Amino acid sequence: MKSNPTDPKTVQWKGTNRELAVWMQEKLEAAARESGTCAVCAAVCADGRLLAAACAGSRGFDESTAEVDDLYNIGSVSKIYVTAAVMKLAGEGKLALDNPVVMYLPNWRLADERYPQITLRMLLNHSSGIPGTNLRDKLDMDYRDRLFTGKYRNTPEYWGRVKLRAKPGSFSSYGNDGFDLLAEVVEAVTGEPYIEWLREKIAKPAGLYSVGAGRWALEERIKVSCKGRKPEFYNCFGAGAIHTTVPECAMFGYLFVDAQNLIGQAYLDETRRPQGKSFLEGADDALNYCLGWDSLYTRGKIPLGEGAVIKDGGTEQFNSLLLVSPAKGLSLAISATSDGDVWWLELLEEIGGNALKLLGRYEQPDSAGGEQRNGKQEEKALLCRKKRTDAGVGDADTEVPADIVSRYSGTAYGSSRIYRFAVCGNLLCAECYEGSGSWKREEELCGYRWNGSCFAKGENDRFLAQEHEGNVYYTRWGMAFCQKNRSYPSPGNVWPSLIGTYFAAGEGLLGKVCLSEINEDNVLIFTTEHEDYPIVPLVCDPQREKETCLISQTDRDGIVFSLEEDEDGTWLRMGTDRYKKAGNIFFQGENRD
Repeated sequence: MKSNPTDPKTVQWKGTNRELAVWMQEKLEAAARESGTCAVCAAVCADGRLLAAACAGSRGFDESTAEVDDLYNIGSVSKIYVTAAVMKLAGEGKLALDNPVVMYLPNWRLADERYPQITLRMLLNHSSGIPGTNLRDKLDMDYRDRLFTGKYRNTPEYWGRVKLRAKPGSFSSYGNDGFDLLAEVVEAVTGEPYIEWLREKIAKPAGLYSVGAGRWALEERIKVSCKGRKPEFYNCFGAGAIHTTVPECAMFGYLFVDAQNLIGQAYLDETRRPQGKSFLEGADDALNYCLGWDSLYTRGKIPLGEGAVIKDGGTEQFNSLLLVSPAKGLSLAISATSDGDVWWLELLEEIGGNALKLLGRYEQPDSAGGEQRNGKQEEKALLCRKKRTDAGVGDADTEVPADIVSRYSGTAYGSSRIYRFAVCGNLLCAECYEGSGSWKREEELCGYRWNGSCFAKGENDRFLAQEHEGNVYYTRWGMAFCQKNRSYPSPGNVWPSLIGTYFAAGEGLLGKVCLSEINEDNVLIFTTEHEDYPIVPLVCDPQREKETCLISQTDRDGIVFSLEEDEDGTWLRMGTDRYKKAGNIFFQGENRD
């Protein structure tokens, strides 16, 4: 149903610039119609005012027309809200970023002796070493009558089983748990529930009344959903459960341009400085993390100036983006239901470019796709282009040295994938483990040619294998995604006796979990029914026979299993989920109980 913007009962655009708002609505309507997206809304804030906002589609749970002030789940953009809260408290001298978490949460414990080293800054730049996400408790989509934050879910039962994937402060790897932990720190420092304190001390004084989570503001606004679905309500407030209108999301982002004396501007500026951590050369994905923000905006599709930052977020039903440019006095936000296949960043960039032109702040990008440069910037760009050329495809007959063949070849492990690499002539070949002894060619990772310094495709796509403290880490597109170790500990006696055993849980996210095999590297290979974790490679904890450890320090998230026994049977535990031993299963799928 196409809405009528002049109908007082339906508001699908607003803002001080009618021309931009109407154009945005037309763009959103076309994108939603062509992709099948149920609802989408975008907003532009400039100079502290809502320049334009527009939406398209229907509310999903029924056929009513979406309106510009409907609520959306903004997913991980929520991390920017808890970042602002932490920086406000830092500016008031109530906490310090380089203080350890245990200073504020003295009863917090992990199953890893290194946890007292974790600081608030490490949580903000994803370098704490905490594996990632408590999948069940944090992403519970049922709302409650009472609002609550982390301390009511992440009990000692959960945290007491968490092991770090890396030494605190050594490597940034994206995860959610750290930001829910920051919400708990806010609660501990203020003595108030995080979401209520956020609303009263930051959102409302900034004129933002829709910001909330759970059941907040539902009496005043309507929450959209994917078509035919009920609205979702997540509980991970610090990490990904904020809901708000998209115009108010853009206005919140503008606080990082002008804090309105609500937060010390220097502290907000600090959040926009890249400070991720890595022990690997070229691991740009890890190094580019700011505090809360994913990274600086470097695509150069629109001229946002120095210091622009970006954050994306996704839930089961929503995809969201927040893009802030202090240099241009601009904040852009977009959120859409996830039932359409659209890369919303490109549309948000188009909206931002049009807004800059209307404001007279658009600088024509040069032929390389970036902004116009001064002399020093151009000199740097020429150097970068030379380096890319030097790292190009190279001579087809270039011989690969024996030590390089050895380093790049072998089996490597990510959080949910197992890879096998080999050097064939001067090409890199890759396979991915399918389970039951079966390997499949991984086309995306094949075809890299040795150029004398690394394996590469063209000028920019480089595949690197780097050694560090006896391990080899594989990096592509600036992201370290798997590793092989020099050796793994013996699996002991308990786990080998469970090969072929499957465990099941009525409500467990992974469905059935089977210890399918233990390979020649002493790696325990679990298979599950979860599409994101079809295979979980783990190693044994040599100090605790019934526990396992993560292999990879590089990829995002991670699952760790342990065994428990009680009067009801044998259980496989993952965080707060438990899977009961249900029987044995042949690799062909035949059950034998």
